[in-house]
Amino acid sequence: MLQERGRVVAIESDAIWVETTQSSACNGCSTKSSCGTGLLGDLFSSSTRIKVALNGFPSDKIHLDDIAVIGITENALTSSALLVYLVPLVSLVLAALIGDSLFAELGAVIGALIGLVVGALGVRWYSRYQSGNPTYTPVLLQIEPSQK
Repeated sequence: MLQERGRVVAIESDAIWVETTQSSACNGCSTKSSCGTGLLGDLFSSSTRIKVALNGFPSDKIHLDDIAVIGITENALTSSALLVYLVPLVSLVLAALIGDSLFAELGAVIGALIGLVVGALGVRWYSRYQSGNPTYTPVLLQIEPSQK
């Protein structure tokens, strides 16, 4: 189970909203302040809000700004990453080959673009189709009270 910590930003009767901050691997590096890569990582870091079911945790014991530990299985992450990267790439290559065999170089370029778009749309459709699948839903593992 892969775990991530995030701050509780909203509480509902059956779920909480957790804000996680995506950061680069440079956060643990001692030379981060003098490195261009570390500075760019800080510039482009962003936060994401995720709705997480309570899974039996009492909502009255959770407060805003508490730290929530959420998790997702390694299998779900691996299969999702493969899907997101491989489907557009394979469709790009296949469509480029088909375009090249039919219309030469210009057909390969246009086919590659069409293949990339079709692959990306296929991934988007599949992710929406799987949105209710509990395998791909993060679970609440632990609540750590805020230090206020």
